Amino acid sequence: MNKWLSVICLTGSLIISNQASASELDADVLFKEMGNAAQNLSYEMSYMTFSPQSITPVRYRHAIINGEPVSQMIQMDSSRREIVQKGNSISYFEPGFDAFSLNGKYIVDNLPSVVFANYQQIKPYYNFIDAGRTHIGDRPALVIRIISKDNSRFNYVVLIDEETKLPLRIDLLDNNSQTLEQFRVISTVLDSQTVKDSLLALSKVNMPPLLISPKNGNPSFKWQVGMLPPGFEEISRSSRKLAEDDVVETAMFSDGLFTFSVNVTKSTKGPLLDQPLQNGRRTIYTMTQKQNVITIIGELPLATAQVVAGSIQFRE
Repeated sequence: MNKWLSVICLTGSLIISNQASASELDADVLFKEMGNAAQNLSYEMSYMTFSPQSITPVRYRHAIINGEPVSQMIQMDSSRREIVQKGNSISYFEPGFDAFSLNGKYIVDNLPSVVFANYQQIKPYYNFIDAGRTHIGDRPALVIRIISKDNSRFNYVVLIDEETKLPLRIDLLDNNSQTLEQFRVISTVLDSQTVKDSLLALSKVNMPPLLISPKNGNPSFKWQVGMLPPGFEEISRSSRKLAEDDVVETAMFSDGLFTFSVNVTKSTKGPLLDQPLQNGRRTIYTMTQKQNVITIIGELPLATAQVVAGSIQFRE
C-alpha cells in the first residue's frame, strides 16, 4: 500500500495543467476523439495499472484486421495472463486454467472502461470539463475531468495525447478527489508493421470455445431495487444454487461507465452486522433485511451501495 501511495504522490504533481492554454478545447469532442482513436488506430501500448492491492505491467496491441478489431493484452508479470479479442469474441488464456471465450465488444481487464464508453449514453449523468494542458514526459497532453453530476458514483481525470488522441494517463477518483486507481502509459508505438503482422497472424488462430452460461430464462425475483443512481439500468439477471437449499439471485446494473451487482440469498444464521469493504474501485457491502442477505458488489462509492441495498423491497 505504501509503495502504491508513494508512486501516486510522486506523479500527482503532473496533473496540474497549464491554465494559459492557447485555446479552449471542447472536452466532449476530445472525449469522443479518444474513444475513436482507441478503437480504430493500429498501435501498441505498454502501461502500468496502480491499485491499492497491486501494480500490474501490461502490453496492449490493437488493429483493425479485415474490418474487425483484433487486440491482444498480456500481463508482463509472472502470471503472463493473455487476453485476445477477435471481433465480438474475447478469449482468456492463463497458465493452469482451461482457456475460454466470452462475448464482448472490447477487453475490459486492466483497461479503464472510460476509454470505450459511449458518450451519448453517459452524457446525461456526467459533466465533461476541459482542464487545460500538461505534459507527461515529453508528450503534450490535454486534460479532461469527468465528474458525476450527483456524487453517487466515481469520477475520472483523463490525460490524452495531443497528437494521437490516445490516453496517456487515467486517474479514478472518489468524491473526495482521492486516487483509487491509476492507468499510466509508459510508451506507445503507432502503425508498427510488426504489430500489424503479429495481430494478422493472431486473427487466423482458432480461439477456445465460447463459454455458455446455463439458460434459466429471465428469472422472476420476489424483490426489487427501489432506488438506483440515475442512468443505471438492469443489464442481466440470473439465479444459481450454492448448496442444496441455498440459491443466490443476482441482478447486474450499469450506467455505461460503471457496473455493480445486487445479490440476494436467504439467511441461515440470523441477522448479520452490516459489512462494508472498499478496495480501489471495488466495493462490497452486505446487510440483512428480515431473512434475506443482500450483498452489493461493484464499482460504486460505499455510501451509494448502502442506499441501493437499503432500498430493496421484498414481496410475499
